[in-house]
Amino acid sequence: MIELPGNIKNSSILTSDMLELLSGIEELPVVDPSFDDNTLKNIFQYYSLTPEEMEIELHRYAAELLKQRKVYEAWQVLLSL
Repeated sequence: MIELPGNIKNSSILTSDMLELLSGIEELPVVDPSFDDNTLKNIFQYYSLTPEEMEIELHRYAAELLKQRKVYEAWQVLLSL
């Protein structure tokens, strides 16, 4: 298990079960430059002027991915900020 970064650990959107999924890996992932996700691109385009709202939307999207057990994708979304 890894220690989660503070902005993820203290998220008001991610549940304890989601945090457990994220921390259940052996080492903190790094940004994958080949990760291509249209929803992520849309979030960056729409919220580019409001970083606080962007972080909320990224956490919401990561939560959706975690509900589908897409841990790798959720990490890429969370690391994108």
